[in-house]
Amino acid sequence: MSGVVGVIDYERDLERDRPLLLSLTATLAHRGPDGEGLWLSPRAMFGHRALGADADTADQPFALRAGGADVVCCVTGNPTGVDTLARRLRASRVGLAPGAGTAEVVARAYLEWGQDIVPGLGGSFAIALWDGREEQLVLARDRMGGQTLYHARTRTGLVFASERKTLLAHPDIELRVGVEGLREVVAHALPPGPVFEGLGQIESAEVARYGRDGWRRSLYWALEPRPHTDGVDATVDRVREILRESVRLSVPADSSGLVGTLSGGIDSSAVAALVAAELRSRGERDLHTFTLDFTDDDFQRDAVHDTRDAPFARSVADHIGSWHEVVELDAYGILDPDVRLGLLRAKDLPTRIYDMDASQYVFLQHVAAAGGRTAFTGGMGDQLFHGARWSTDTALVDSGTFPWIALAQRHGAANGFGTRLLDEGVLRLMELPDYYRDSYAESVAEVEFLPEDDEDQRRIRRLSYLLLTRFRTDAGLFSSVGLRMRAPINSVDLIEYAYNIPARMQRHGDIEKGLLRAAVADLLPPDVVRRPQSATPVGRNPDYARRLQELFTEILADPASPVLPLIDLQAAARLADSPDELIKNRLSRADVDLVLQLNLWLDHHRVRLSL
Repeated sequence: MSGVVGVIDYERDLERDRPLLLSLTATLAHRGPDGEGLWLSPRAMFGHRALGADADTADQPFALRAGGADVVCCVTGNPTGVDTLARRLRASRVGLAPGAGTAEVVARAYLEWGQDIVPGLGGSFAIALWDGREEQLVLARDRMGGQTLYHARTRTGLVFASERKTLLAHPDIELRVGVEGLREVVAHALPPGPVFEGLGQIESAEVARYGRDGWRRSLYWALEPRPHTDGVDATVDRVREILRESVRLSVPADSSGLVGTLSGGIDSSAVAALVAAELRSRGERDLHTFTLDFTDDDFQRDAVHDTRDAPFARSVADHIGSWHEVVELDAYGILDPDVRLGLLRAKDLPTRIYDMDASQYVFLQHVAAAGGRTAFTGGMGDQLFHGARWSTDTALVDSGTFPWIALAQRHGAANGFGTRLLDEGVLRLMELPDYYRDSYAESVAEVEFLPEDDEDQRRIRRLSYLLLTRFRTDAGLFSSVGLRMRAPINSVDLIEYAYNIPARMQRHGDIEKGLLRAAVADLLPPDVVRRPQSATPVGRNPDYARRLQELFTEILADPASPVLPLIDLQAAARLADSPDELIKNRLSRADVDLVLQLNLWLDHHRVRLSL
C-alpha cells in the first residue's frame, strides 16, 4: 500500500530534524515493509515507506531540480493514467527514462502542466508534492478517497501523513478529543474523519496547496446526473465491459503475491473470475484465493446471513480454477489481547462492528503470511448495485435519516449500533439524533436531479449518492498487515455509469444486484449467481459472549478504567449480570464491544477528552 509523511516549516531548519523524520516514517512501516526513503531540505522533509508489490516505490521520494529549486514527489496507491502522462511527456520532448516510476512521471508532468494533471488520474492514490520554486506543498486524493491524507498544524508549520497515528507521533500534536471527535468515534452514520482536535484531512477528489499564506483548496470531481440511454441488455454488457477493463488495469505486471479474497457472494466472485481470466490471458499462474470460515460454528440463518460462505466460495474456486485456501478462525480467539490491540492500532480508533472487523483483520493477517501482497476484493459492489438489505427497504430509505441508522433504530438502538450503554449526559452532549438528521439533510442536499427524474428515480439517486459518497470501502485493514487492496468495482467509470442507471433496471431480475449478476453469469456457477446477498460472516460460538462478559466485568470492577465516566454504570452492571443476554442478543454484544474498545483506546493512546 505504501505510506507517506512530510513536514513543512517556514521558520526552523528541517535538515536538522532527520531523527524526527525517521521516527515519523517508522510509524508507517506496516504500510511499506520493503523499503524506506527520506528527503530533507531546510523548508520541507518527506518520508516514504515502500511495499514490494509497488514496482517503483523504491524510488520515492523522487526529487529533481527545476528553476534552481527542488521539486519532490511521493505517490501512494495505484493511480491509473500514468502511462498516458508518460506518453504526453515524451511527445513534449521531456526527458523520461523507459522505466520511470510513478512519482517521477507525476513530478515531471506537474512541472509541465501544474496541478491540472490530477483529474487525468484514476484508481486509488494520494499525491504529496513539494514545489521548492514557490515553497508550496501540493496534496491530492483520488475521487473515491481510497488513499487517506491527514494533516495538522505544528508550532511552526505543518505535518501531513497517510495515517492519523503518524501525526499523533509528532511532539507538537496533542491527543485531545472533543465532543465532535467522540461523536465521530461512536456514531456510524459517516466514515470517521480526523477525530482528534487540530487534525484535518484532504477530502476525496481534492487538490490542496499549502504555503506561507495558508491553504488554497478545490474539488476536481463530483457525481453528476446524466441521462441513461442504454437498454437493459446494453447496460448489462456495459457493466461487464467496464468491470473487465478495470480488472485489466488493476492486475499488476508482476503478479507474484496477487491473491483474491473470496466470500462466495456475487461481488468477490465476479472479481475473482475476471482476475483469474486475466491471469490466464497473460499465460501466468492460477489465482490464489482465500475464504474466511469459523471452527466449531453452528451456522444459523438470521436477518443478514442466509447461507454460509465457505461452500459457495469453494464452488467458485473450482469453477475458475483457483488455488483455494480456507482460513478457519476461532470466534473466541478474536478477543485475544493482541488482536484487540492490533485492530486498534490498525484503525487508530475503535471500530464500529468489532467481531466483524476483528475477524477480517485476523483473516487478512493469514493472507499476508501466506505470501499475499496485492489482494483483490469485491468492495463497493453493495454500494453500486444496492446489495445491502436496507437498500431495498422503502421504509428505511424514506426514513429521513441514513438507512443504516434507521435500521439500527428499528431494532432498538435509537442512537445507532453499539451506543445503548453510553451515559445519558454524554448522549445529550453528542446530540446524535440531531447529528444524524442534519448530516443526512446536508448530504442529500448535494444531490442534483435531471428534469425527467420521477420520484422513484429521485429516491434511488439520493440513495446511490449516499452509498457512494458516505459509505465507502475502507482499505485500512489491508494496509495494516502490508496488503495492497484492489477493488475493481470501485472504478470511477463504473461508478459514474451505475449512478445513472434507472431504478427499474437496478431491480433487474427481481433480485438484488441483478445487473451485476447478469453481467458475470457466464463466468460463475449458477448457484453462486443466484445466491442472495449475505453479510460479512461472524462467529456464533457462545464462548465469544462469555469471554466478552468476563472482559466487561473486569472493566466495571476497575475504578481506573477510563471509559467509566462515559457509560451508564447501572445499565452496564445489569448487562454484566446477564450472560444469556450477550449470547442471544447481537445488539447487546455490540454495546459491550464498543465499551471495551473505547476503554482500550482511551487507555492505550492516553486520549484526553474535552467534553
